[in-house]
Amino acid sequence: MIVLDLTKTIFIMENSILSIKGVRVLSKKGQKTIKGAASVDVSVCGCSCSGSVTGPAYCRAYVYCPQIYTCEETF
Repeated sequence: MIVLDLTKTIFIMENSILSIKGVRVLSKKGQKTIKGAASVDVSVCGCSCSGSVTGPAYCRAYVYCPQIYTCEETF
């Protein structure tokens, strides 16, 4: 059985990443100001009763629909 010291492993990984030129640690304030590069509106995406993604073409990259056919169900 192999037991790893995760604290030591994480410390080594952090030091390896921080040794890359140009890498710096962001403050909590800096982390909160990060905005995503994608400006897509996923509110227009949805799922059809056959399990297909509906909406603009980019929805397939952001939304997953369960592959369950529910078109004949009544509620």
